[in-house]
Amino acid sequence: FLTVALIVTAVCRLTAGQTCDPVPGSQCACTMSDGSGLMDMSSLADNELLSRQGFKEPSDDYHTYFFNPCKAIEGLGGDCAASENTASCQQGGAGAEHYRLGQQGPASYTYIPGADPFQIRIKYIGGTATDEGGTRSVVVTAVCDPNQELFVSYDGETGSTYDEILFAMTIQSRSICLNAGLSNNSSCSSSGGLSIGSVLCIVFFSLLIVYFAAGVAYMHGRHHKTGLELVPNLEFWQSVPGLIKEGALFVASPIQERVGGKRSYEQLE
Repeated sequence: FLTVALIVTAVCRLTAGQTCDPVPGSQCACTMSDGSGLMDMSSLADNELLSRQGFKEPSDDYHTYFFNPCKAIEGLGGDCAASENTASCQQGGAGAEHYRLGQQGPASYTYIPGADPFQIRIKYIGGTATDEGGTRSVVVTAVCDPNQELFVSYDGETGSTYDEILFAMTIQSRSICLNAGLSNNSSCSSSGGLSIGSVLCIVFFSLLIVYFAAGVAYMHGRHHKTGLELVPNLEFWQSVPGLIKEGALFVASPIQERVGGKRSYEQLE
């Protein structure tokens, strides 16, 4: 049982540490570190809404926002000109003002573990500096939606013009689902959600809770135990710290022997 517990715990730790690593040569694709799939938004590169039309915040008729995950936005002026390698732009009025919110380049991808549907948070830096010397950046939450060709929204801004103003956007599309370009299957299960590791964690800890609950009920009802004696297999659980110590010493002893130290594991005898 202890071996199974350690293995499942290791799987849980690996699941929690999953990343989506940028694909070399691509501005808008990343691969999951556990090999579960590829997220590739290249099909959105020439989308009219993202590339030329732009989108607005419902309560703000003055500004128009632009975002393209794959290539520099074209057709805008000022700090958002194509030569500035613009990934996202805030345009004011009739196009007289342009503030670059982020540039294409080494964007940072952050996988959101446990999110269902699958989600990636992408941050772009290199925006137009503020008059007070701060910076502009944009964070885009990319959400898998098997039933949506494209939905994009501006979600507001936080921060200070003296430090960093962080603009937030959300983009939903089937192109964001894992392996979307490799399959026509539009089910959520093939496009993200809980990984095998996450499912193992849920099953393991659920069974662990049932084990302790049933064990306590049995020890109390059948053997009339109270207090610490209610814990099922108490002697085993009390021995776990010692077993872990022995295992750690056993693993460490070859390393200590190589550097000239005494084998710690032998000291237990």
